[in-house]
Amino acid sequence: MTTSSTPQRPTRRAPAKVRQAIREAQALHDRLTDHIMAEGVAVASAAARAAAVSKGGLTTAEIQVWVKDLDARLAILAQHPEQNLGHIEEQIARSAKEPLRLLAERAAQAKANATPCSCRDCHLPLVSSKYLARTVDSRFGPLRIFRGYGWCPGCEQWHFPADYALGLAKKAPASPYLQEISALLVSKMPPEQACLVAERLGLDLSRCTLHREAHRQGLKAQARRAQTLAQLDTWEDIQQLAGSTDGPLAQPFTLVLEIDAWNIRERDDWGQTQALLQQNKKPSRWHWVYMGTVFRLDHRGQTAGQRAVITQRGYVATRLGIEALIPQLYREAMARGLGQAQQVLVIADGAVWIWNAVQDRFPNARQQLDLYHADQHLWAIAHDLYGRGTPEANAWVAPLLQQVRDDRTVDIIATLAELKPRLRQAEQKKIQTQIEYFEHNTDRMKYKNVIAARKACDQGTATAEQTKLAAHPLGSGAIESTCRQYQCRFKRTGQFWTLEGDEALMCLETFWRNGRWAELYPHAKSSAALN
Repeated sequence: MTTSSTPQRPTRRAPAKVRQAIREAQALHDRLTDHIMAEGVAVASAAARAAAVSKGGLTTAEIQVWVKDLDARLAILAQHPEQNLGHIEEQIARSAKEPLRLLAERAAQAKANATPCSCRDCHLPLVSSKYLARTVDSRFGPLRIFRGYGWCPGCEQWHFPADYALGLAKKAPASPYLQEISALLVSKMPPEQACLVAERLGLDLSRCTLHREAHRQGLKAQARRAQTLAQLDTWEDIQQLAGSTDGPLAQPFTLVLEIDAWNIRERDDWGQTQALLQQNKKPSRWHWVYMGTVFRLDHRGQTAGQRAVITQRGYVATRLGIEALIPQLYREAMARGLGQAQQVLVIADGAVWIWNAVQDRFPNARQQLDLYHADQHLWAIAHDLYGRGTPEANAWVAPLLQQVRDDRTVDIIATLAELKPRLRQAEQKKIQTQIEYFEHNTDRMKYKNVIAARKACDQGTATAEQTKLAAHPLGSGAIESTCRQYQCRFKRTGQFWTLEGDEALMCLETFWRNGRWAELYPHAKSSAALN
């Protein structure tokens, strides 16, 4: 019996191109392996060097390299007599940047090494601790810092204790100083401009970095603001806050509050304008920003040109509504001396929402209508009757303006009531609106005594009481100017905001204006103390 078997196919050799590709792939694999191995060795070596750092400093060799570089830069400058002190400053700053970066990196590493590897909340030692590098941008350049981290069995989370000690939030790409600069620059100008300013300051910050970091810092400021408002939750905290005020407590003073609002443009329903119009819905692009300012009358002075100026005052600004404004304003008023004030004066333009809010939170305050808003209402009537800028309009309004200053609001209302029946129906509605305005604000239109006191001061015949009274403002110029200052940043041509974006930056700007910047950036306070 004959046994048969399946014949074997002859082995075909791979084409030359395939063999070449296999060889190249193997070579690439070998190179990657060698690179990974080398990187591992380098990281391990860098980690070992970092773990040995106990203090910041430069070696003698590093100092010599720096001095040599500086001498070379200055020698080049000496060859160009047209280059001035500005050029010298630029070159010295550039030469010092790398040594300063090394100093900062080593000082940060030393602090990281000295930080106990324990949970900052539970205070338990971390387990499964490891050593991991992190790179952050600083004012001198990128810093590579190794930090220990581990697992907390108490809160069941991974922690980097050194990050807290260095002021580095999770995933924060920048140092606290760059966080501060980003917040400061973008709260003053658009990121496109801030990027160029940062570059001139020697900082490498992109537009995206500035925008992103400023927003994150704005959220941080809002969280801090919420913490300060929490001081109003208990009577003990309120008492403590009321007891902290600037200036001598024995000296009676008047605390002035001024309130106003202005419109900001936001991207509501962006890209859906046509769809909303087809549904007979009007897109809302403009929204109210509510603002307030607080100051003591004895915190006012004069410039060399005899112009009145407020030396100390507090600011409040929010897009979150009147319900958000009033607690913030109350808290700022408490910090500025509401608990010690002999008198509280609130000045505003006559908006009903303002007086309702004031009555709720400041029930004992004296309410005053801004004199110049009262004048504007009378001028509006004159222009409707006789035309803008006409002699007839000027002649008609002049005695009414004087009646405002003489506290004769009742006579103004009578004049308007007498005028009303002689007008057309549409004009009667306008006059009726103005009559109701003056009726509603009659008790708030008391200017006569202040005007008389100022006149007596000018004539040199004022009594001590008149001298104090003359300092009382007649209008709300302080808050009007404050609104315009904020608008310089938030109401530029072509700017659209989101609620989250404008509220964050307003909060940053308000911390800056209130002199509480160091609450967000403690290093700013220490820097000021060193100076």
